[in-house]
Amino acid sequence: MELHRCRFVNYVPSAINCLALTPNTYKPYTLLACGRENGDIDIWDPREGWYLKKTIPGGSNQSVETVVWSHQNVITEDEDENLTPKEREKLLKQQLLLEPRLFISGLNGLITEYDIHTLLPKNEVSSNGGPVWCAAVNHKGTILAVGCEDGCIRLFDIADGNLEYLRSLDRQDGRILSLTWSYDDSSIISGSSVSIIHCLDVKSGQISRRITVDKIRGEDTLVWALEVLKDGTIVSGDSLGNVQFWDSKMGTLIKGYKEVHKADVLCLTSTDDGAYVFSSGVDRKIVRFSTVTNTNQKGRKGKEQWVVAGERRYHSHDVRSLLVCEQYNTLLSGGVDTTVVTCELNSFPFGKVVHQQSFPSKPLIQLSKDKKLMMCQLNNTLELWKLGDIVSHGKEKLHLGTQLEFEKMNKKLLALNLKNDNNIISSTISQDGSWIAVSTIEEIKLFHINYNDKSSKVEIKKVREIEKLQISGAHKLLFTPCSTKLIVAGIDSIIYVLDLSNVEKKYNGNNSDNEMEVNEAEAEEEDESQYDLILLKAFEQHTNGATSDCTICSLAISSDSQWLASGDTNNNIYVFNLDTLLYHSKLPIFSSYHTSISFHPLSATIVVTCLSNEFYIYDVEEKGFANWTKEYLNRLPETFLKLNEKSKLMGVSFNVSEPNTMTLWSSEYLCQIDLSKPINIQTPNRKRRFNENTEPNVLEEEKKEENNTRNMVNSEDHERNEFKKLKQNYHFSVITRYKQVMFMDYINESESVIVERPWFSILEKLPQNFYRHKYGT
Repeated sequence: MELHRCRFVNYVPSAINCLALTPNTYKPYTLLACGRENGDIDIWDPREGWYLKKTIPGGSNQSVETVVWSHQNVITEDEDENLTPKEREKLLKQQLLLEPRLFISGLNGLITEYDIHTLLPKNEVSSNGGPVWCAAVNHKGTILAVGCEDGCIRLFDIADGNLEYLRSLDRQDGRILSLTWSYDDSSIISGSSVSIIHCLDVKSGQISRRITVDKIRGEDTLVWALEVLKDGTIVSGDSLGNVQFWDSKMGTLIKGYKEVHKADVLCLTSTDDGAYVFSSGVDRKIVRFSTVTNTNQKGRKGKEQWVVAGERRYHSHDVRSLLVCEQYNTLLSGGVDTTVVTCELNSFPFGKVVHQQSFPSKPLIQLSKDKKLMMCQLNNTLELWKLGDIVSHGKEKLHLGTQLEFEKMNKKLLALNLKNDNNIISSTISQDGSWIAVSTIEEIKLFHINYNDKSSKVEIKKVREIEKLQISGAHKLLFTPCSTKLIVAGIDSIIYVLDLSNVEKKYNGNNSDNEMEVNEAEAEEEDESQYDLILLKAFEQHTNGATSDCTICSLAISSDSQWLASGDTNNNIYVFNLDTLLYHSKLPIFSSYHTSISFHPLSATIVVTCLSNEFYIYDVEEKGFANWTKEYLNRLPETFLKLNEKSKLMGVSFNVSEPNTMTLWSSEYLCQIDLSKPINIQTPNRKRRFNENTEPNVLEEEKKEENNTRNMVNSEDHERNEFKKLKQNYHFSVITRYKQVMFMDYINESESVIVERPWFSILEKLPQNFYRHKYGT
């Protein structure tokens, strides 16, 4: 098997600017919103380990500076009039069941509310004060406060689904860099760019208290971060690296730390009870502060004092945002190094740390197997590569891992830059390489490609006929293997089946010059409608005939182009027949969220992978699980299931020459599974009683083996031994030599491709991190 190990994909994740969690008042689920520098907003779900569920696409000049959730947990005064206690209680329950709302803002001076299902903007207003540097929602979820470039805090009414300008508070000197609400929502504390912290009364809009932070050589200090604790204590972080605790009533300093951070403190967070405070910033160090109570010699307790209770560096660059999620015992952090880092809250700084995957959970790579083409999706660009040809070695035997020489090198054929400012949300290339479809959140674009094999030139034409269908945008796109149909999963969660047969006649490029001369005179009279795309069918199963509360995230088509499978974020998976254009069946809803759907190339069989590392094999024609799943689903090896802690499964690939074998792959490992061989079920180890027929030497050797396993210091050796057992007993072959895998698939019976994006390649593209020379080094 020849392997194309590709590392030329120039994908660089965008820096993280801000993190936000849904409010605790909303009980059904918790979501994390991660705002990035390129305008993308990642939505993470923590229920089965932090998983990137969907991404709201950004665009050029759309940097996200603030992300906030709101959840209204009170009844407004207008609704409260003339209500009985029972009616008020019923109305409040209904209010609490409404989903949280997501607001973003940035340097473009706009405040936008997004629909987390359609991924479209719902409401948008101007800040009326230029760029927005910070934002916060009050605890009732009814008012949004934003800090603007002009030194003014503006309040917006967001109660009962509104987003309207309310009023402005007193103007301050300098821009507003940070703000937060007091626990009783009566005041707002703001940090400015002129060394001052202001406390403002919300009712009067006036400044009630003013706190001045330290300056050096008369230069203004930037108050980057603020946090208000439950007892009213104000915590500030500034550009001098100071973390200071203030008395909110008197405006006096309780405790200050000037040597903990060596550069700007950019973010602060705290637990709900105010027992712990965390700080971080440019020096990458995360510091935990906690209170201790001193006792004197007589045993009397003194006042509580803030002390440094631990510190650790998890990031390679500036940390821009910190969050505490007590429900999942997690401290979250993100910054310039593009990764979300999760660590155990209660055991910080010695707890388990996980660097989450920095690239999307759905592959950004598509293959055209007939032409050996690989298409890469970047922010606003598509790159098309021609994979190289390897020098033939005839019947010469080659060792595993031998590096082969290229007869033709990998070559970039095309770089397609979209005029639209929005980032790409989905793209696909047909099996024969003649079609490329790309979608933003607002529109779908279709292109036809002609290849000149002699000159290696590519001619691309835009197919404007797709605009007539007026499909505004799509979450997923996919061509059928026969390259005659395009499947569009719209933003309205409706699946559209488009026929390309007519439009192909216009763009196939097979007409000769003579034919063109003959037809030029008739071109004006020719009916252009004969070349239109045809909408064959619109499947609405994901919407249930009403407004959709899900996003279609997975599409798969069988190799004979007969069956279509689609999955959404509610874990519904439907199967459709593309020959009859009818709905066929629905798979059972799995207890674990699905990560990918794939068809076997030689049968009408679907393989569904889940976050738990379980996988299900479903027979489409029989409308039930395959025999292998029925027999072995509950017997999957524990070592394999625990691999989901390393990384989540991203896809399944099949080699036609080995129909009984499939390859499950993630960013950190590949696992080849032989379905034709039975699993040898291992009984759990039990204490063995002494038997007269058992030799003492055998027992001693077994005890030594057990002790060696328990006392194994090198975890890599232990993992290697576990993988050996996995292969011997279960026929699961785990490969871990490839790291940061973005894509894996088989081109044909003798060729496969793996796309890697090593971490050091990403680090090379990032800005220089903070460095402070130490004496003697």
